[in-house]
Amino acid sequence: MKLKKILAATLAATMVLSSAMTVSARNYYSSSAPAEEPAPASTPVSSEPETIKGANAEIKVGGAVVRTSIAGAYAARSVQGVAVTTPASDLAAKLGLKAGQKAVITIYDADEKNSPAAMASINAAAEALGGKVLAALNINLGAKQNHKWVALEGGSVALATGLPKGADTTKTYCAVCVLPGGEVTILEDLDTNPKTVTFEVKSGIGAYAIVAK
Repeated sequence: MKLKKILAATLAATMVLSSAMTVSARNYYSSSAPAEEPAPASTPVSSEPETIKGANAEIKVGGAVVRTSIAGAYAARSVQGVAVTTPASDLAAKLGLKAGQKAVITIYDADEKNSPAAMASINAAAEALGGKVLAALNINLGAKQNHKWVALEGGSVALATGLPKGADTTKTYCAVCVLPGGEVTILEDLDTNPKTVTFEVKSGIGAYAIVAK
């Protein structure tokens, strides 16, 4: 759920996400790799995010094992695991998937170097909240059809994110979302686990930051 929207004009004029992220996603998902297939039950659980995960793969998020419902590139290292918690049975309705389409996602770390304008908006939003940015992610949520990337026009999924190592679990956390064009939205934590933050990720490209208030 949204807590409030902060007008882009008060924070930053334009947001530019890393073009390398989009190119990487398109290159990977245009390959013949069956990324949408569930990971074998014997797949080991890593204490750190691995790059490629199949749908239903086990990922450690905040120290607990979570099965992600969407295949993709889970390459973020600034947080202790990320996983899509929206049930697989709800993805078609939530994202408006058409016949033959499978949801896919790419998640990379965002920083001042690869997303300067997005980080400027994120930092301004955090300052307005009286909070501190602990980690930021570049996320691209789309679909795959016939081994090709398909951009989605709407919908969202829930993403569970483990807090960065050393984060104070007694604090209150939220997520800040910055979309292309500069729209900034504050997203509340949807779970009660003090070691994780769960928030809605919109289809398409966006930058999302974990903020301690």
